[in-house]
Amino acid sequence: MGWIKDAKADMIAKAANRARAEGRAVFLARINNPAADSQASGPMSGVAEQIEAVEAQGWVLQQMSYCQDKRGNPEGYYLFRPRR
Repeated sequence: MGWIKDAKADMIAKAANRARAEGRAVFLARINNPAADSQASGPMSGVAEQIEAVEAQGWVLQQMSYCQDKRGNPEGYYLFRPRR
């Protein structure tokens, strides 16, 4: 993984870990996808890595939705619940 992907995954993992330690029932994350990615079908650079980083902290992805940010880039909202 590149250093930017690593940094994003590390940052979201720390936030997820903190939420878990605080006993939160949900963890909601916003993950945007860079404009440099192709608009064609295929993997979304860094998104899978960030989801995996959150799930490694004891969360499970429950729901997600996508829209566009103010620049037209894909932006996802991910709802995680604690793993049982």
